[in-house]
Amino acid sequence: MDALEIAAMATATRRAMPDSGLPPMAHGRNASWYRGDCHIHSVYSDGELTPEQLAADARTAGLDFVATTEHNAANAHSAWGRHAADDFLILLGEEVTTRTGHWLALGRAPGQVIDWDYRVGDKLIDQCLDQVHESGGLCVAAHPHAPYPSGSFMYPYRGFDVVEVWNGLWTSDRPWNADNEAALAEWGRSIGEEIHTGRLRPAMGNSDTHLEGQIGIPHTVVLAEELNTTAILAGIRAGRSWIAESAAGLPQDSFRRRRRQPRAQAGCGRPEWSSARRS
Repeated sequence: MDALEIAAMATATRRAMPDSGLPPMAHGRNASWYRGDCHIHSVYSDGELTPEQLAADARTAGLDFVATTEHNAANAHSAWGRHAADDFLILLGEEVTTRTGHWLALGRAPGQVIDWDYRVGDKLIDQCLDQVHESGGLCVAAHPHAPYPSGSFMYPYRGFDVVEVWNGLWTSDRPWNADNEAALAEWGRSIGEEIHTGRLRPAMGNSDTHLEGQIGIPHTVVLAEELNTTAILAGIRAGRSWIAESAAGLPQDSFRRRRRQPRAQAGCGRPEWSSARRS
């Protein structure tokens, strides 16, 4: 699918959405840095908050966009429609919860669900990734070292566009947990392996929100030409981004002031470090 076909599909989808109640394509400010959380769950899967509550919390947290990523379902897509606006973008997505690792399908068509009932030995992952890519979507390896059985990511990163190196809070009172440290280290090693190919796979951070007070901790700040799905996904795919714990402050400020604990800030695919605490 070429760029003209993707643009035509996006235009057709946008025109259909107002009558369906699905999120319209938000057109906000021009080229800028946009803050977004691309991994959140509501009452439509195993979260405790409604889309209305999540949208309000996201705005309070200073976010410009969020992605709805319920587990193996698209039933929340239409519920987010009334919360989208010119200055607040809703990306349609899914957390594909396979038996040997989870991944995010971002930029899905309304109501589309990606198959999830397989494991690494079934050799079905490539066709599922292709299904997302063919419609202009993005595939993200999610929390690759999450501390539960299906959270261990056993697929090769080949075919995935981005790696989620910072996932939200688990049981620790620290914003940076051991599973994130392992994910960042693994991502860093992959840079060394891929640097000669000219392809550096970007990193991102998301909250994996299930409860109140989690959204936006952390989130990804993306340089995009406009606040719409195509532009945001293009910015993430190209690595024009960095990871923030919160909207309070710029990455260079925290980098200068604090240098002890790791915090991933993947600007153009390269990590920086700081010990910024939760605001």
